[in-house]
Amino acid sequence: MLIVQLILINIAFIVSFTLLLPNLPWLFGISTILLIFLAVMRYQYHHRQTHQILQTLLHGLRNLQDGDFSISLADNSTNKNQSQSEVLALFNQVTDKLRQEKQSLYQRELLLDKVVNASDVVTVLVNHRDTIIFANRAAEYFFNQKSMLGMSWATLLDENLPELIQHQDKDNAIIQLLLADTSYGNSDADVKDSPKTEQSWHLSRHQLKLHGTRHQLTLLKPITQAMHQQELQTWKKVIRVINHELNNSIAPISSMCHSGNILAERLDEPQLIRVFATISKRINKLAEFIQSYSQLARLSKPQKQPFDLIKTLKQLQELYQFTLNCQQTSLMISGDESQIEQLLINLLKNAQQACADQATDVSVESQQGHLAIIVRDFGPGMPVEVLTKAFLPYYSTKTDGSGIGLSICREISDGHQGKITLNNHPEGGLQVEIHLPLT
Repeated sequence: MLIVQLILINIAFIVSFTLLLPNLPWLFGISTILLIFLAVMRYQYHHRQTHQILQTLLHGLRNLQDGDFSISLADNSTNKNQSQSEVLALFNQVTDKLRQEKQSLYQRELLLDKVVNASDVVTVLVNHRDTIIFANRAAEYFFNQKSMLGMSWATLLDENLPELIQHQDKDNAIIQLLLADTSYGNSDADVKDSPKTEQSWHLSRHQLKLHGTRHQLTLLKPITQAMHQQELQTWKKVIRVINHELNNSIAPISSMCHSGNILAERLDEPQLIRVFATISKRINKLAEFIQSYSQLARLSKPQKQPFDLIKTLKQLQELYQFTLNCQQTSLMISGDESQIEQLLINLLKNAQQACADQATDVSVESQQGHLAIIVRDFGPGMPVEVLTKAFLPYYSTKTDGSGIGLSICREISDGHQGKITLNNHPEGGLQVEIHLPLT
């Protein structure tokens, strides 16, 4: 546009030169001065407009440099040529796209942060200087730290979890760690005083580069509960197969034994009668044995309904001798009453067998959104090697035990999203703790 205007001014100068010289030199001088003044004015106007555009773009670019993508440059098309308007429009389009990308990236980062912090997988990111630069809430809870940023990873392991140091050479493995129970919001003092149990964890490490430097991502996933469930499902399948095969064999044997017993009575053979009676007795014992083991396989999903736990415990006091310690006269919880009652019966029966001379102690407490039921007997307790295997199906140290009672208890507890633990009381006897959520 400026070039066209200058060309027109030059044409006007040539025309005035042709028409006014040499007859009217004074008029030619005036016209020349006016044309020069007009050319200078148009140049200064164009220069100011260009400078204003550059200043506007510079201001916008500085805002982008500072991370402010909300800026939008005004486009007054009446005072600007087409190329300048296109530049401003393109700048506004770029800032709009950058603003949308930044907002989308922020939303993704926020979602990722929520997912990582809500996960129960312990997540720790360590840089090349062995300094922790990221740790989710599960990691802070696992290591009992308010904030882990800036801490040395090696020092943290040495002070809080030396058992993990021996697994430093593993990148993908299932490990066993001896840890205190941190379930249901126990305080720091409770965690330190509580007995340690062996827990299964899946450890994975990943090497990655961030900003050109080496980093290590460590993930610890708790799999104890999943392994218990898988183990229990395997036992249930085995029990179903064994029950099916044994029942198929017991039924005809029992029928033949009954027929043989009738035949022996007709022949008046006392010795045969005793033989068939003994066989029938052993078959009945075997059937009872199979029936007891079938309880674990038949345990169904709990049908939760509100019921009064204190009322249920008081009804059990008519069958078993125990002292109930609870500050509340009524405690409504949501659960399968028959399964919870079966769990308590199994524990009370075991406690009575451990010490029949002294009443069992049962304590019920509700706090921090969960219910704690503690059943303590005053017997000899359990050896440490027995405690680690107590929940295994078919494992029992009793001469007449089936090894199913505690397995059923853990299945019922897991079905109610709870937790059951065994430990020897410091003052003697075995203590069983059941933690169930109140909601």
